[in-house]
Order: sequence, then structure tokens, then C-alpha cells
Amino acid sequence: MTENENFVESDIRDIAHEFNVIVDSVKDDKSDFIHDRYFRFAFAEPKRMAELLTLFSRHNPTLKAFLDTIDLGSLRGARENHSTAKHAGSADLVFEANIKDGGVAGLYVGIIAEHKSKKDTEVMTQISEYYHHLFLERKKDVPVMAFIVYNGEEGWDPLSEKRFPGYPEFYNDIGYPFKVEYLDVGHAIDDVDLKGVSPITLVALTAMKYIWDVEKFSISFREAAAYLLKKQNTAEGRDFIKQSLSYFFWKWPYKSEAIKMDRPEIIANKGYETFGEHFFNAGEAKGESNAISVFEKLGASPEMIAEAKAMLAALANK
Repeated sequence: MTENENFVESDIRDIAHEFNVIVDSVKDDKSDFIHDRYFRFAFAEPKRMAELLTLFSRHNPTLKAFLDTIDLGSLRGARENHSTAKHAGSADLVFEANIKDGGVAGLYVGIIAEHKSKKDTEVMTQISEYYHHLFLERKKDVPVMAFIVYNGEEGWDPLSEKRFPGYPEFYNDIGYPFKVEYLDVGHAIDDVDLKGVSPITLVALTAMKYIWDVEKFSISFREAAAYLLKKQNTAEGRDFIKQSLSYFFWKWPYKSEAIKMDRPEIIANKGYETFGEHFFNAGEAKGESNAISVFEKLGASPEMIAEAKAMLAALANK
């Protein structure tokens, strides 16, 4: 091992120690950092919201077409970007963005981001109320895009639900005065896609994606946090990890030891490693000739097994 490698290994161990200190600073607190509050904390920053939309646009042609019409760099929080007395407890985030080449009129669009952590048959009614309150009451005659951002445990497709299911078919295509897109953080984001976002957004999306599973959260979040501490070891970065851990302990109290960086493979890894890659690499390190059987013994999901098979196929073709 060279002198430079010794330095890197020492640096990684320092990061692991710092992460554990952050864990200890929040593990005994009674957290009320629930789903909606965490989403709001993570994505009220326009740059991170822009990253979220860009990430989903890679697999969503309609969302990509929308982003092609706006100047994403102009994305900004609207004045109404807070919970109002009329909608107390709302987790909505409200943004505005300029239309590309908007001309003298300075054309812009309104954006509503509504977070859900479980299925809600009234979500469209909610968004309609927000649309009326946030735009129509203020005489803002602008087109509005609404995004349902979901990180629930179960699959859900709110856009497949008809607005007037009990009426004759003639009425089923009556829409809303805004367009709606559905962003399923828990099920639609690919682990590989996560590697392309900034360290803070990586931590946020990893937390939201894996919050329902202690093992997946522990492995992937530790990696994301270590990556953040390595790339952006700032007060903002450390606070973001702390608040994300508060979210974890709200859902999984008394799991502080499960999240700590105390295993050699965690400390040794110098980059962001997805949950799927972790078990694939663990199988390789143990000299297993059949990494897929290792996955199955560890109870990995069908999606993770499929990811492992794809990785094996890619390696075989090299």
C-alpha cells in the first residue's frame, strides 16, 4: 500500500468516525421529522428540486417535454412556498420558473409539489384546492404543473384513477386546470441514476427511497453519507446528514447501532455503493462462485436479483 493509499484509508476512517458522532448526537432525541417534513426540508431548495425533476425526466417523456420549455436555472420558491393557515400542515412546495425565450411578457409557469407517503384517493382534490388558493385567488392566470412526489411502501398509480368513475364514459376525460405528473421515489428511481446527482440530493433520495427497510436504508444511507462527507464536508452537509438521521430514527427508533459505520467493508469503500452492488461485492469478496445464490440467501428482492444478473452479464461481456 502506497503512502497516498494510507492517507486515503485514514481519511475514510475519519469520515466513518465523524458519521458515528453525528449518529450519537441524534439517536436519543425524540424526532418528529416525519415524511412530509423531511421532503420539505430536502427539496425546498430550488437546485435540489431541479435535480429531482431532471432525474425523473430521464425516464418520463412528458416531464422531459415540460423541462424543455422552461429555464430550469430560473426555478425559484414562490412567495406562497409555506404552509398557510388555510392549509395548515401542508407539505406542498410551490415554485415558479421562466419560460424559455419568454419575451417581453416574461412568461412563467407555476409548480406545485405535493408529497405523499401513502395512497391517498383525495390527492387530486387537494391539489385542486391548492391550485385555487395559490393561483386563482391571487389572480395569477398562469399554467400550472403539479407533481405528486411519493415514497410510500406500496406501489401506487394515482394518474390511472378516473375523475368521475361513477359517470357515463363521456365524462371520464374531463380533466383538471393543471397538468399532473407522478414521481415515485421509492419504486421508479434506479440506483444507478442516483449516482449522477449531487451528494446532498443523493443523501435525500437514498433516505426517502429506503426508509421502509432498515437493512437497505442502513447500507445505502451510510454509503451516501460517507460520499457526502468526502465530497462536501461542510456545516450544511453535516446538518443534512443529521436531519436525515432524525428522519430515520423517527421511523426506526432504537436502531442507532444498525446505522453506524462499524464494519470493515463500509469503512474500506471509497465511493457510493448501491444496495445491490453491496451484496454483489460482498459475494465476490467471499469467493462465492454464484453471486446470485448469495443474493437469494440474503433475501434480496427480485429487483435486486435482476440488478445483480445484469451486472454479471456486463462483467461477462468485458
